[in-house]
Amino acid sequence: MLCRVTETSLRDAKRAATARALAQAAFDLARERGVDGFTIDEVASRAGYSRRTFANHYSGKEEAIVAIASQQVHDAMSGIPHGDGPVLDWLEEVARTQLSGRLLDLLRQLRAMAQGHPSLRPHLLAVHHEIRETARQAILARVGDGHGRIHAQLLVGAAYGALTCMLEGLVPVLPPGSAALDPAAEQIPDLDDGDTDARPAPGPGPAPPALSHTHIQATP
Repeated sequence: MLCRVTETSLRDAKRAATARALAQAAFDLARERGVDGFTIDEVASRAGYSRRTFANHYSGKEEAIVAIASQQVHDAMSGIPHGDGPVLDWLEEVARTQLSGRLLDLLRQLRAMAQGHPSLRPHLLAVHHEIRETARQAILARVGDGHGRIHAQLLVGAAYGALTCMLEGLVPVLPPGSAALDPAAEQIPDLDDGDTDARPAPGPGPAPPALSHTHIQATP
């Protein structure tokens, strides 16, 4: 029985390694040549496998390109902290852990690719959902049964709704150490650029605070 379990584990590990190698090859080729600049055969060849092996793992090169981010999500979950403090503080640590390493940069690169190739977007949105769902499952496992589950569901919905807006480029973001504006931030009008048409109409009450760019701090 132990021998059979070991064989299954080795087979699963080999399959995961193959999928990872194919995804890395697809992502690298997309960066080098653009999404339309290579074929599935070239992905398989660079990873050292056949086209048939590629088809056993991915439906197309778009799925393979984005799969590298999905794999990072699963890798990060192994480092989720096991704290006994307030749930909200723990959820923040979960989010930081999820976006640690290369994931945040990968998602920004994939979003830039998807702007010119809409066929990538459904796969990228699936990764965003996976990030939220893995966090939801983790926090539900922590709080257990009872009324705390409702509170946990609301926390995840609020926190990861905001996080998804950031990942989709709907809010201005500057990663740590970066001086360049996020492409989404460049689309937000500057109310102090002298363009009176862009200024809000004056009204009662204090002026709204100036728009600032969010800095994302991820665990190294």
